[in-house]
Amino acid sequence: MASTDFRELVSGWEKSGRFPGDLVHARIFPARPARFEDLDPPLDPTLAERLTGRGIGRLYGHQAQAIRLIRGGNHTVVVSGTASGKTLCYQVPIAERLLEDRTSTSLLVFPTKALAQDQLGSIQALSLPQMVVSAYDGDLPREQRSRVRRRANVILTNPDMLHYGILPNHGLWKGFLSRLGHVVIDEMHYLRGMFGSHTANIIRRLRRLAAHYGADPTFVLTSATIGNPVDLAERLCGTEVSLVDGDDSPAGERMVAIWNPPLKEEDSSSRRSSIAETTDLYVDLVRRGVHTIAFGRSRRATELIHVNAAGRLGAAADRISPYRAGYTARDRRDIEARLFSGELVGISATNALELGVDIGGLDAALLCTFPGTISSFRQQSGRAGRERDMALVVLVTGEDALDQYFVHHPEELFGRTPEAAVVNPTNPDVMDYHLSCAAHELPLGWRDSPVFGDDLWESGARLVGEGDLRLEDRRLLWTGRRSPAHGRSIRSSDSRSFTIYDLTTRRVIGEVDWERAFSDVHEGAVYLHKGRTYLVEELDVAGLEVRVRSARVDYYTEPHVQKALDVIGVSDQGRVGAMGSFLGPVRVSAHVLGYRRKYWMRDRGNDRRTIPLELPPTQIETEAFWFTVPGSVMDRAGIDRREAPGALHAAEHTMIAMLPLFAICDRSDIGGLSITYHPQTGDATIFIHEGYQGGAGIASVAYPAGEELVKATVAALSRCGCVSGCPSCVQSPKCGNFNEPLSKSGAHRLLTTALDDDKSIADN
Repeated sequence: MASTDFRELVSGWEKSGRFPGDLVHARIFPARPARFEDLDPPLDPTLAERLTGRGIGRLYGHQAQAIRLIRGGNHTVVVSGTASGKTLCYQVPIAERLLEDRTSTSLLVFPTKALAQDQLGSIQALSLPQMVVSAYDGDLPREQRSRVRRRANVILTNPDMLHYGILPNHGLWKGFLSRLGHVVIDEMHYLRGMFGSHTANIIRRLRRLAAHYGADPTFVLTSATIGNPVDLAERLCGTEVSLVDGDDSPAGERMVAIWNPPLKEEDSSSRRSSIAETTDLYVDLVRRGVHTIAFGRSRRATELIHVNAAGRLGAAADRISPYRAGYTARDRRDIEARLFSGELVGISATNALELGVDIGGLDAALLCTFPGTISSFRQQSGRAGRERDMALVVLVTGEDALDQYFVHHPEELFGRTPEAAVVNPTNPDVMDYHLSCAAHELPLGWRDSPVFGDDLWESGARLVGEGDLRLEDRRLLWTGRRSPAHGRSIRSSDSRSFTIYDLTTRRVIGEVDWERAFSDVHEGAVYLHKGRTYLVEELDVAGLEVRVRSARVDYYTEPHVQKALDVIGVSDQGRVGAMGSFLGPVRVSAHVLGYRRKYWMRDRGNDRRTIPLELPPTQIETEAFWFTVPGSVMDRAGIDRREAPGALHAAEHTMIAMLPLFAICDRSDIGGLSITYHPQTGDATIFIHEGYQGGAGIASVAYPAGEELVKATVAALSRCGCVSGCPSCVQSPKCGNFNEPLSKSGAHRLLTTALDDDKSIADN
């Protein structure tokens, strides 16, 4: 379509009265010209010709800088924006090496199969006879795997296949590993939390096996903008890296707007749904032929945007589609192809499309609520834009505290340094697992200390004590017969997942992790998939199967979760105002007791009955930080015994909402518990804990920022104009107690008193 003047379009939205939301801020970012650099020595003529055939006549400055470093054998991390040509930074050195020695090999590791399949075509487009490229993932038929191992010298895979399929069978890969010249870790910023911690250990095992077969590959990592690219790259690889940070590719003019849904009533603190508001804008853009992506924070949001938009677009509904994890590989690739070709004008997606899958040029990106981190905001925003045409990005804010924080502080959205991404390779649970895998691959010895670090022997002693390893001739050997790799999932804290089976069509339609199953797909839960609504008829825990049936209902479901927490130890402690501040390991137990129905239409009200469930409790040992509140602070804040539970609970919710300002995390990465008296701390206590077995490092990053977190929490409570608490300050969509009890006033008095008490102590 012709370039759209989005200034006029957004101004029209505001003036027409058809869109009830408020344009609270808009900023125009000017177009950026390309900056080119030449290489010395220049590219091989054959390679230069192939690139020219793809429309690449010269290299951008950041590409040339990265290629120089990689040519010199430097492990390199490349940080640049969406669609800036990061892939060429590693494609060129790989191709150059193959032109010199066609027996050399390269391994490209992508966080998802979809991204690997997308990049497969990009590398094959170089059309070099010396380059034999293949994807090696779970979708590759078994009968073809032997041929790929023998023939391919450039293999694209993912951490899962590297872990489950390649490393345990390294004897079959001896030839490939012995000639390994480059290892690429693409979209590094995606490798955080538990998945990143597992991947860091998988990469260490790969380095160890490559060295065993005589190879010393150069590592190349690519990333979106994050706060700690060098630190993350070095934690992932266990080696020092050089940094290339910049974007010299051209970009068209970009308009970024913040759109705040209106209050439902003038005297109300509740706002119109961000999903409804996003759908309005999405439908208008699609009707105008503006190629648009609408990002939702959750699968449910993505599906609802699609369902509501399709119902209003009539025949044009065929030109939009939802997209999220959980679809089959064939469905995802079909959607990607239709979007790239222009057949689809609109797509509603989770962050599954935040990664660099090539879906062609899009004109607009709608973000249905802040995506959780500045890094994700920039990545999703970067999905809109072509070289010359103007692009539109609209953040449709939600009710929660962090979204409303950016409504009142838009400069923070554009100017704040991106958060640090966190991985914890030495998580004892994760490290024990991967050292078991490593010992199965090759006996562990003193030469492996530089690869796995000083924790190798502590972990090894633990595993010997448990009988998983045995010590023989100063080496650690695996005691089992089969590889332990298949014993668990590397993408969650539990190896188990449930298959979702449609009783109507008798087809498998998706899957769900063990951690989410009890709260999301319990018996009676409403489940959304590809725009259709299902009711869960049975959650078969023993058989790991969820049985659903298509249904039409006008409500969704929320679980009731009972939680308990035991402190295992204290790693660090200090003070934030008059409160004690602590960091340490904890044991968290959670039990889904029942659920409630919440109706979409306000006139139906909400069913306050809790429908009981009989489900097993879950338990993890993880990391947490917590604040203890002395009784003297409660007294000075005027908080009595009746108000205390609501005050602590409200403070906990708002702290969790503001935490992503200080460490990259999603709501699913963290949880909380507040209690008026904890027997181990001896005081009222607010706990914020990680959601993964062993912890992923989030608590250790957030703990030093405890005072800043409390101050940000107080600011969020002060700014919100509601009287008794609302989703913009103290209510949480993830609360397992239905946001009961909550005292906004009590939380504000508690935290301000704690901070003021510290000031008065300092003054004296």
